[in-house]
Formats: sequence, C-alpha cells, structure tokens
Amino acid sequence: MLNKYVFVAAIGAVLAVSGCQRTSYYNSGQPAQSAPQPLAPAPTGQVQSNTLPPPSGNGTYQPGPVPGGTASAGNAQSQFPAAPSQPSTPGGMGNVSAPAGAQQISSSALVGSWKVNEGGVSCDMFLTLTNLGDGLRGGTRGCTGSLSSMKSWGINGDQVVLNDANGYAIARLYKTADNRIEGNNSSGQQVVLSR
Repeated sequence: MLNKYVFVAAIGAVLAVSGCQRTSYYNSGQPAQSAPQPLAPAPTGQVQSNTLPPPSGNGTYQPGPVPGGTASAGNAQSQFPAAPSQPSTPGGMGNVSAPAGAQQISSSALVGSWKVNEGGVSCDMFLTLTNLGDGLRGGTRGCTGSLSSMKSWGINGDQVVLNDANGYAIARLYKTADNRIEGNNSSGQQVVLSR
C-alpha cells in the first residue's frame, strides 16, 4: 500500500511542477526594446534649372552633351556613345560612314541568333522584334567587352545600332554580306556578326 501512496504522490508532484511551466511565447522578463532612432536627413545639393528649347516638331531627340564627355561630334571611336535615335551627338560615337559595299537592311532580316566576334573574343547575340524603350530588345551571352552591356538595338538608315540599358550606342554596324554585319564598338574595336 505504501507503494501506491508513493506513486500517487510522485504523479501529483509531476503534475504540480508541469502546471507551473510557462506555455506561452511571451516573455515579460525581458526588457522592452525601444523604437529605433530616426536617421538624420541626407544633405541636399543645389538644384539647377534651365529653359527647355521649343519642340523641334520633327520628332527627333536632341540630347545635350554627355556629362564628362570630351569627344567631338563625328568621332567614331569616342568613349561616350550617342543616344540611339540621334545620328551625331556632341560627345557621341557620331554617324559612322558606311563602308563600300554596305547593303540595305531591315529589322526582320536581323531577328534571331548571331555569332559575334568583338576584338577577337567570340560570343552570342540574340535580336528580337520586341519593343524596349526606343529600340528593340536584344542581348548577348558570353561577351566580355562593351557588348556585354547590350540590351536593345535599332536601325538608323543602313546602320545597325546596338545600345546599352540607358539607350546609348555601344556599337554601329553595317550589313556587308547576306549573313555578315560588321563595324566598330564605342572603343573602336572591330565587331563582326555572322550566321
């Protein structure tokens, strides 16, 4: 009989101890965290303003000089390329003259995959007819030079213009054969597309 009393007393002690345990995740014993302090406002610079020229009416983009640009208009090997819709821009690549034998070209003839050689490095380029900003969507795979930043393309006369994400020309090319397009990138390196 003593064993029964010891057993009942042990179970009672276990139940009493387990009833004292906390069952919620709220811990009132920790100090309350204070709200984060507000950040100091960022310093602001001076705001500049200029008067915009009247619209030209012909729908062409007339950009200003490229910040930090020092190249002259028409310089095909400038480090500061022109916007894609402007053939010659101060500080830009300018309008590269067509090589002898340059052929007429259409957007639909360029769609698809191309093998690219940029300054001796081979990679792949893909051109689509999907609109992207002022151009058409395009991209590269495996390119390490300036074409690694190519995001769009367009045609300006007989010239194929490859653009970066900001719409600046990174290469200007011409069709020289049925499956060959060639020209220079903004650094002056030869770029050849073939398929």
